[in-house]
Amino acid sequence: MRCGLRWLLSLLVAGLAASSCLASVVMTGTRVIFPGGVSERSVQFTNQDDVPNVVQVWVDSGDPNSTPETAKAPFIVTPPVFRMEPKAGQTARVIFTGKDLPKDRESVFYLNAVQIPALNSAEADRNKMLLLLRNRVKLFYRPSGISGESSAAAEKLRFSLSRQGSEWKITATNDSPFHVSLTDAQIVKAARSVALQPDMVAPMSTFEWRIKSDEDLVAAGWVVRFVFVNDHGGENKVESPLAASR
Repeated sequence: MRCGLRWLLSLLVAGLAASSCLASVVMTGTRVIFPGGVSERSVQFTNQDDVPNVVQVWVDSGDPNSTPETAKAPFIVTPPVFRMEPKAGQTARVIFTGKDLPKDRESVFYLNAVQIPALNSAEADRNKMLLLLRNRVKLFYRPSGISGESSAAAEKLRFSLSRQGSEWKITATNDSPFHVSLTDAQIVKAARSVALQPDMVAPMSTFEWRIKSDEDLVAAGWVVRFVFVNDHGGENKVESPLAASR
């Protein structure tokens, strides 16, 4: 009964901690670029803690509530579970299982790593709430046949503004085969600015923001300033014109 209670509490806390967390086990890099010409990629983890930790890793296709049992993605991770000694490192292999994916654009998946603190012998028989820290980063499968540079995709985004009823619609158009992940975005004119919720613009598609404003935003002079994440996890600032139409 006591064992069952500990397990139930662990699951409850795992659900609450399902968003990206700052943990003592860290992964090198903030994203994984998986080239289409290779069968596997290595991911490095480091335990910065003074105690051992157990880590479980899996890949999902976009469900933030996924588990290793429910996740659906054309990748497996080996080893899927491993123990890390204090201040030690561990390499995990992400292996592509060969499922057909688009060859003219990137596909995005998510690499999950859950840190499970180790229990010492004195704590083993106690009802204790375990805090499971979960980190989730993007994994981009990049086919070998696509052209262009990912770093140029953000600079080639096109933005347009139009009126729809009582709202203004700002549309970002991404003609490239690469995803563009934004961490900050706003439209700016002189001292005026309107914040936009940052998101990811998928390849060969559009993304829309809606703004409620009585102001006539069609007047010339507005630009879009945004920050995007490059392949190395760094952030770059870009300013693009905002084309307006009534």
